[in-house]
Amino acid sequence: MMPQTTLANPENYTAQPIEPCQVLLLEDDSDDQMFARRELMASDVVKEVVCFSDGDHLAAYMREAGFMDRSVMAMTPILILVDLEMPKRDGLAVIRDIKSDQFLRDIPVIVVTGTMDGDKIGQAKKLGANGVFRKPLRHSVLSDFYRTAWKWPHDDMWYA
Repeated sequence: MMPQTTLANPENYTAQPIEPCQVLLLEDDSDDQMFARRELMASDVVKEVVCFSDGDHLAAYMREAGFMDRSVMAMTPILILVDLEMPKRDGLAVIRDIKSDQFLRDIPVIVVTGTMDGDKIGQAKKLGANGVFRKPLRHSVLSDFYRTAWKWPHDDMWYA
């Protein structure tokens, strides 16, 4: 007699991050990058911080690192922090690109901003941003998000 395999019911599955995440930080200001990296690395929920000064560099990194297929879900949990005020391509364009990509849309994208421009924040939310962190970034805010609001793996990883 063959042993019976029982599959977990995804409706009963409470996904919680089980390992520290990799943070991809998109910030054009080098001082803000340095401060954010230091704050993020002080958190027990962050394994690594990779900084980018513009959206094109972030996109190139993601292509080279293999983010362009479904295997992204098997990677270390990933979080993308995006500054809205960018000189080449603004953060809204980056959010639009990520959230419209079938393989990347499930990666949480958090807006990090020093201004609270309601119109831009509303646009970011409409495009699919998962939250807003106010500058200066504090690791306690990220830790709270990671422990309470972030779900990895995402629901749509479960197929009927």
